[in-house]
Amino acid sequence: MFSKIEEIPLVTAADENYAPYLSVMISTLLDRTSRKTPIRFIIIDDDLSVQSKEKLIQTAHKHSDSAVIQFVKVDEEVYEDFLVSDHITTTAYFRISMPKILAKKNYRKILYIDSDTLILDDIQKLYQQDLAGKTIGAIIDPGQTEALERLGVESDDYYFNSGVMVIDVERWNQQQITEKTIDYLKNNGDKIIYHDQDALNAVLYEQWHPFHPRWNMQSSLIFDKHPAPTQQYEELYKAGRKDPAVVHFTGHDKPWNTLEGHPYQKLYMDLLNDSIFMKTVNVK
Repeated sequence: MFSKIEEIPLVTAADENYAPYLSVMISTLLDRTSRKTPIRFIIIDDDLSVQSKEKLIQTAHKHSDSAVIQFVKVDEEVYEDFLVSDHITTTAYFRISMPKILAKKNYRKILYIDSDTLILDDIQKLYQQDLAGKTIGAIIDPGQTEALERLGVESDDYYFNSGVMVIDVERWNQQQITEKTIDYLKNNGDKIIYHDQDALNAVLYEQWHPFHPRWNMQSSLIFDKHPAPTQQYEELYKAGRKDPAVVHFTGHDKPWNTLEGHPYQKLYMDLLNDSIFMKTVNVK
């Protein structure tokens, strides 16, 4: 039985462009949990406007009696020279600092979820999972399963997607993961393709516990684009497609731009169009 007392600290991030999409993550997550579940959304604020912050707060209050939103700033200069792309901005790197920033809050664990997600199950089930003595829990990235060699790492471990993580705060900080990840980014720019995710994998290999893929059903998993590394993973991929808990719109193609044929695109766009962000825009 899940604890109804412990507050769930959920870290995410958004800039002004991603604020509407974050509102969908927040509303769907809260709709799948009890209205009395205490959830603290710790939003990494990459120059969000006052208006967007207020709309995110209103979204949380509409869908929960116990959720609160807290905005935090990260030292942007630390990350300003790192690789960005058309769909990955500097904002993505800020999560690297969060376990260190939150160390004094006495959280056992923090949950990180990207803003471009659709939540379809009670997030308490994910937060309460055992990390089996590892620093984080995460989900395999099907397109990069054997990418550690590219990163200069000698290990048979698989590569994880950093869009959904449960983090043991104490272990993270004891092992200085924030510092090691930043150091890797500074010294291995020639190896970096997938931004902070590459660096996290280079530092956390063999220190992550694999969760069921249903908790981070990336677009490549939904579309079955890559062969599973084992028969067991093949079965897990199939189960995830049948019953996803978190749908993660990875890659450049998003529901609001060029994505086509995704089974959850219509649901996502219906929710987005029903959000306070779109309703405000459509008022003449």
